[in-house]
Amino acid sequence: GDFGARCAASSAGAGAPTLHVGVVGYGLVGKELVSQVLTNAARLEGELGVKVQIAGVARSKSMLLLPPAGDGALAGGTWPSGEAPADLTKLAEHVLAAADASGGRALLVDNTASDAPAGLYASWLAAGADIVTPNKRAGSGPYDRYERIRAAALQGGSRFLYEATVGAGLPIIGPLQVLRRSGDEVVGVEGIFSGTLSYIFNSWKPGVKFSAVVKDAKDKGFTEPDPRDDLSGTDVARKVTILARECGLKLELSDIPVKSLVPAALESWQPAVGANIGDAFVKELESYDAEMDALISEAEAAGEVLRFVGAVDVQAGTASVKLGRYPKDHPFASTQFADNIVTYDTKWYRPRPLVVQGPGAGAAVTAAGIFGNIMEVMSCMRRPRP
Repeated sequence: GDFGARCAASSAGAGAPTLHVGVVGYGLVGKELVSQVLTNAARLEGELGVKVQIAGVARSKSMLLLPPAGDGALAGGTWPSGEAPADLTKLAEHVLAAADASGGRALLVDNTASDAPAGLYASWLAAGADIVTPNKRAGSGPYDRYERIRAAALQGGSRFLYEATVGAGLPIIGPLQVLRRSGDEVVGVEGIFSGTLSYIFNSWKPGVKFSAVVKDAKDKGFTEPDPRDDLSGTDVARKVTILARECGLKLELSDIPVKSLVPAALESWQPAVGANIGDAFVKELESYDAEMDALISEAEAAGEVLRFVGAVDVQAGTASVKLGRYPKDHPFASTQFADNIVTYDTKWYRPRPLVVQGPGAGAAVTAAGIFGNIMEVMSCMRRPRP
């Protein structure tokens, strides 16, 4: 199918072809990704027969456009001189021109959490550039834009890859695509998709105050500065939207009911001027410890655990984010620390589901998930050796 055609299309010319990569977003994940690419490029050329080079890097305000084979300037996380004001359209043009000049391919990585780059995906893909991203905005944003992005990839003979949008480096999207494309019928997908909420529910035991567990997670750096951003479940809903669409459902983020863990009275609460929002919020949360205690005691009495889960019910055509109760022998009951876990219930994986479990956050594994998608594009570019 399209995969074979794409591989064939890139086999012109002699010598090892080059994949030219433009990186948008240069925080923890962006720097880690560039470091992984620079460290492994020579070995990959031997293994895959394809070169990979960083052609440009954009931060929020500035960008660097690098000459061919000039990515050594980024070694060790340095930001060399010669920057220009950030302009994503110019960055994409630079990367596409480099690919054009070398007879290779162009690829753009969007490491941001912003909606702006997602608006440019369709034009980049149509121009023949591949896109790899951990950014959930395109996959969970307006469905019509999502459809335009996928159509543009087919039209441009390019690929839109986003394994790292769900569970960082864990293989979650890939197995789902392989099962569906090979004719399995997915009945349901269910999982714990937030490392923060996983940690909170793994460490919360009967007799311990819920607010104290949230404070512990905040103090360990697991939560956003405002813990409501985690407890609201919105991030989980974005991941569930991506998975639902992967299962063939035409859902919008707003179609997914979310059981927020933020008490209604605290949704629009603001801390006193000058107060640390995280500390102040935990203090407010203490008033709700009794009702949370009732929930966990009830679950414990029934021999069950509480878990914050996202679920896709393919037959019903629905998805949801909720606080669920599970027996102690259920896969979700065995999660540790900040694990993500996902179970796939399918025609072929029944009665025992396919389970993927492990850490679903962190710069190194997120970058490795992105790099995995980059290597998929590279393996497609191999040419006969002269």
